[in-house]
Amino acid sequence: MFRLPVPTRPAKADGRPPRHGPKFRLADPASWPEPTVTTRTDTTRYGHAVATTWDRLHPRLTRRGAWEGHVGELPILEGTMIRLVVDHLPGERNPKPLWLWCSTTDAAAAQVDRWWQAFPRRFDLEHTFRLFTQTLGWTTPRLHSPTAARTVGPG
Repeated sequence: MFRLPVPTRPAKADGRPPRHGPKFRLADPASWPEPTVTTRTDTTRYGHAVATTWDRLHPRLTRRGAWEGHVGELPILEGTMIRLVVDHLPGERNPKPLWLWCSTTDAAAAQVDRWWQAFPRRFDLEHTFRLFTQTLGWTTPRLHSPTAARTVGPG
């Protein structure tokens, strides 16, 4: 779940101003405002690709994981949310919408197309390297001493 920017506040509003805007639920189209940019691209591999973006969305950070030891108020990390829908996948598999997030804001249509087209190439490269390292046995543990090879039994 992401958050939209804080809406403009009436001049005479009382109380502390909100830090986060309304919820943007990926699975709930009713929570989506009007998109910022929509691009349509014809591809040979995926058919028609429609990339829809919303600008200045941010996750609501919590003090867990990487932010556990953060001192002070947690930052608001705004970016561009991209929803990519394609006609088909290679192998005639049924595609599901793909959600991507980029830390850049105010993106133009050309940037949005470049971002989503870079994702499948990166995905292919990472999985190719993973396949080769597993096939060549580079993922198996290397034991450097005989004591490390001993198994520890009960007792």
